[in-house]
Amino acid sequence: MDSALVAYTLLFFFGSTVGSFFNVLIWRIPREESIVLPSSYCPSCKTPIKPFYNIPLLGYLLTRGKCAHCKAPISLIYPGIELFTALCALLIGHHIFSTVKISSILTIAPVLVQFFWLLLMIPMSIIDIKHYIIPDQFTIPFILTGLALSFIPSDISPVNSLLGIAAGGGTLFLIGLLGSWILKKEAMGGGDVKLMAAFGALFGWQGALLSIMLAACLGSLSGIGMMFLKKTTIDQKIPFGPFLAGGIWISVLFGEQIITWYIRLLHV
Repeated sequence: MDSALVAYTLLFFFGSTVGSFFNVLIWRIPREESIVLPSSYCPSCKTPIKPFYNIPLLGYLLTRGKCAHCKAPISLIYPGIELFTALCALLIGHHIFSTVKISSILTIAPVLVQFFWLLLMIPMSIIDIKHYIIPDQFTIPFILTGLALSFIPSDISPVNSLLGIAAGGGTLFLIGLLGSWILKKEAMGGGDVKLMAAFGALFGWQGALLSIMLAACLGSLSGIGMMFLKKTTIDQKIPFGPFLAGGIWISVLFGEQIITWYIRLLHV
């Protein structure tokens, strides 16, 4: 069997398993519940879910979208997140296989952390949309981890990691201060600032600045579109985390092409 097919198949199943874990994070972290204990349970009757019904994607089909105990319907959101995470894992995995050069076993660690952190943008975005918060669990550990991993020989040096924290978190912090002064209310949450600091620590300052610009474009276009469709008003609070996540993903996957295109545009 083709080794690439095996790798992508394993990556899909790994992604769907991570997506199942993300469902736990999305439900429990905002409620300040342990993500370890108790084991997965039905939200309706609180009955623990048997292991074979907890298999990502397949478990939903086996139960026909209902709790095996109380027969309460299970939202399609759960398998949807598992499938979406699996597809995102394939996309990031393909990008890594195509562009990242692994020179030694030590260089694998930063790549794996970056890979998992990019996937974490999925539950982070959903939590921010539903609860208007970006939990510290998604940011602070990765700021510290990014700094620590920068001492391993790779594309991100300790200086670049520190500059990334300053460029990502610092720039967004200053934008928030300016926005709060103009609007006379909080314009940027602390979770957004820490999110970009974590990205800068893991990926460096260039990607951090590009991600912020892309997020601003995505947020502006979305806001204008929703106002045009009368889905929101200028005073309505809109979570910025999902737009930052979108900017981050675009920056990581297409950042070099965007920067090259922009430089060529300036020289026209």
